[in-house]
Amino acid sequence: MESMTGELEGDRAADDAEASIRPPSGETSGRSRTARVGGFASVRRVAASALVGVREVLARPTASDVATIGCTLVLAVVVGTSLVGVGLALLAIASGLVAALATVLLASDDPRVRTLGGAVAVPASLVTVLPTVLAGALALSGGVSLFAGVVVWALVVAGLASGLVSWHRLGRGGAWRGATGAALAAIGVVAVVAVRLFPDSTARARAGEAASSVFGVAWDALVVADGTWAVVWFAALLFVAATAGTVTLEFVAFERLVPPDRRETLENAMGEVRRGCSHAARFAVVIVLVAFVTPSATDRFADVPVTPAAVASELPAPIGSAFAAVATASSLRLVLLAVLALSISVSALEWVRRTRRRNVAVVGARLCAPAIGAATVAVVIALALSTVGSGVDLAAALEGTAPPSLVGSIGAFPRSALVAALLVVALCSLSGLLSTVTALRVLRLLPERAIGGALAAGSAFALAVGLAVVGRIELAIVAGALAFVLWDVGEYADGVRYELGRESPTLRVELVHVTGTLLSGAAVAGATIALSRWIATDPVVADRTSAAIVVAVGVLAVVVVAWSLRA
Repeated sequence: MESMTGELEGDRAADDAEASIRPPSGETSGRSRTARVGGFASVRRVAASALVGVREVLARPTASDVATIGCTLVLAVVVGTSLVGVGLALLAIASGLVAALATVLLASDDPRVRTLGGAVAVPASLVTVLPTVLAGALALSGGVSLFAGVVVWALVVAGLASGLVSWHRLGRGGAWRGATGAALAAIGVVAVVAVRLFPDSTARARAGEAASSVFGVAWDALVVADGTWAVVWFAALLFVAATAGTVTLEFVAFERLVPPDRRETLENAMGEVRRGCSHAARFAVVIVLVAFVTPSATDRFADVPVTPAAVASELPAPIGSAFAAVATASSLRLVLLAVLALSISVSALEWVRRTRRRNVAVVGARLCAPAIGAATVAVVIALALSTVGSGVDLAAALEGTAPPSLVGSIGAFPRSALVAALLVVALCSLSGLLSTVTALRVLRLLPERAIGGALAAGSAFALAVGLAVVGRIELAIVAGALAFVLWDVGEYADGVRYELGRESPTLRVELVHVTGTLLSGAAVAGATIALSRWIATDPVVADRTSAAIVVAVGVLAVVVVAWSLRA
């Protein structure tokens, strides 16, 4: 930074000297040159600040961090290549890594770094949305394609976990700050679309019609429960409302509203409500999993996902009909929407109350920075893509996937505005990815610490399931054992980072722990593979002593695994 400041001062001194000896006709060119130098210097300062922030995030990763990152990436590449191909696997992993970089920049406290984060979030969201959409399309196809979609999604999470495993702010609201930063970037791109469409009266009218049509479709899906996705939308509403309620109860200090002698009673009641919200959100996750997995596991359900009519007809009369009635009840859906709106409103008021006690100008700069960066890059990308894709028929591409009124009015919008609207969708997908991490943490499905290691282990376990589905049993066993290795090593790395610090000389201790964990995982995987091969030969145990030994070994294995998980 000192050398940069010296260069800037030298350039300014040279400009002043040059301007003093020039005739009056050259004053304009000297001033323009000074402005250019100042602009370049500002850009360099922003880039230098962002680089310093990234270096601080990645500074002195522990040996356990390096082991976690290396094992996660190697497993993702090997398994992804064998299941979905080299190109798609590398794209999914790269999208997770790019999303991690955007998250780190968007979660910064420096408005300049957040501006750069908004600029990076736009191309990062484009890279992230491609495998995400493909994973969703595969999951909706049913059958084996469902597990292929899970594999693609697991590869994205593996890349994200590899990029964030050594980030100290991941367990301190970093994922949520990244999600809100991506949402603010999307708002900036929406402003670009609005500015582009506002001068054209025809485009304004068509935009109003399209917005009304989209609102009608959303109302039918969320409230009227019309269509085959009624069960999934009900579960989504239940999950979002329960998560929002949990976040609001933890964010707002309601105990200050009651006298001191009643605070304990209020805290106990709020604890019960939080537990109820947690159970409701987990129940919603189970509903979604059953709705997508059941048609692939049995022939009794033909549609993917499961419809309320199929549930009412296939399940016993009291249970099936009751669940179908609850899932399609418009009044219950309106209650969930009201809970969501109330939670958001109360949290927003609490945020405003806290913001008034801080520097409002700094908070405003932090809010506007991602939107400014994203809007600047979105203009360039929208103009470039609108020129490159001038021969693409967008109406034909969206036919069948969007409301008819929206498809019919596509031609009235400028192509640059349409491309910017697609960028908004991509940024929302990035925000949704990071919000999912936050929701899993709020519901305590992810631990309070070592979230990066837990995400890496979860992605490894999902990849193991995909391998088991296609019959790669031995490789699935290795991936499953490596999932527990990643969990243990990631948790140890987090403990070293928080309790001893990055600068502590813990290399030897970490190497011993990583080596021991890898050897333990290799022993478990090897023994399991040997046992599976022995079982595959269909042995007949006629001796009671041998049978007792086999049963004892099995019970001992279960006890050891349970004890390891408990420890």
